[in-house]
Amino acid sequence: MQTSDNPTPTRSERGTNWALAVLTLCSFTLGTGEIMIAGLLPDIASDADVSLSTAGLLVSSFAMTVVLGGPVLALTTGRARRRRLLIALMACYAVGNVLSALAPSFLPLAAGRIIAALAHSALMPLFFGIAADIVPPERRGSAVARVSLGFSLAMIAGLPIGAALGQWLSWRATFWAVALLTLAVTAVPVAALAPDTPGISEEDDRGRLGELRVLGDRRVQIVTGVTALAAAASFTAYTYVTPLLTDSVGFDESTVTVLLLLFGIGGTVGNLVGGRLTDRSVLGAVSVSVAALGVSLLLLGATASLKVPAVVFLFLFGAAYYAVIPAVNTRLLNVASQQARTLALTVQSSAFNLGTAFGGWLGGRVIAAGAGLRWLPVVGAIVAAVALVLAVGEQAGERRRTSTATPEPAPQSQAPAPQSPAPAPRSSASAHQSPADAPESPASARKEGGGAHPAAETVSQ
Repeated sequence: MQTSDNPTPTRSERGTNWALAVLTLCSFTLGTGEIMIAGLLPDIASDADVSLSTAGLLVSSFAMTVVLGGPVLALTTGRARRRRLLIALMACYAVGNVLSALAPSFLPLAAGRIIAALAHSALMPLFFGIAADIVPPERRGSAVARVSLGFSLAMIAGLPIGAALGQWLSWRATFWAVALLTLAVTAVPVAALAPDTPGISEEDDRGRLGELRVLGDRRVQIVTGVTALAAAASFTAYTYVTPLLTDSVGFDESTVTVLLLLFGIGGTVGNLVGGRLTDRSVLGAVSVSVAALGVSLLLLGATASLKVPAVVFLFLFGAAYYAVIPAVNTRLLNVASQQARTLALTVQSSAFNLGTAFGGWLGGRVIAAGAGLRWLPVVGAIVAAVALVLAVGEQAGERRRTSTATPEPAPQSQAPAPQSPAPAPRSSASAHQSPADAPESPASARKEGGGAHPAAETVSQ
């Protein structure tokens, strides 16, 4: 890991854009491999001769593997060179999908998904870390947004294409397609463009457990809490978005595919807007995007019986949720040390998946309690409100810390007494005149005036 004052490698603007494009393609591949399973569960359950709820364990086991495996890999792969680690993890992801495609029964299929999830848990933090390192600090928000854009594109293109392959060929064909795309991305672009920066030294590796101190940083705890709550708020509604749109709003199933595409387009727009907002104010972007998420969910629930407003707020729901992602990730990159950055991002990924699992569980409890489907986004809005309290509180706390760290302006002296045409010698003035009467010497004026210039001091959030 680089630890110089300016860790950004020197590279051309074109090279940086190419590298970010490759990272976006990589995140698209991972996103498609993760979410495509939602459209394949009925076919998998039928082929494997298991219930739909049992097939749903493929989703929860993937999420929990990311939650538990990510921090372990972050602590145990620190000495690996970045490019080699990236290629090895991408190959592992491809192998997991191949095993799933070849699985003769449910258990081998689940094992393949767990292998892919283990690679996934370390890859996304690695992508974000690389993106942050190859651009100047003031462009981190946009760079992180470019990488997470791949997940938005997976919602737009990856999910429908995966579902179509499953319908036209078989669910196994979808796993084969993800494996081949992973190998294609790894073979040339990643190997050529990923910076081959060294891992940490052996001496640093012996003290690697010291990175765990980042988990005690209150700022890290708050941003990961906001991430988990935002994911929970979103997936309380999104896990059951198909029955919500069909049973509550009244759309037919063929229209739902188009509406999910619209949700993904909203996510793409929100991701790009969120990146721009993050470049201006990181904590401001976190608060605004979480507030927009809560409002869009609340209005989606309130208009669930009206088709046109429901479509509008579904689009805004996608935009708001994906605007949260670059904001919280950039905040984490800014507060974590260079050495602990990978671990912090991995914990962030774990928080996201934990929130996803909790949101699905919470939505299920709402349905089991007999509440209508339209209450799902309302409950999600309540969870988003809790996240907003954390975000706004952290923003206010950061302002207080910044004002405390900024030196107070030097007090202005009272109007000086008229000076005589022939000023007294400095020693005589200091010996015989009182402080109120003594003229201010140029040296002392320079000392007082030069002590602090708050306007010239900037403190980034």
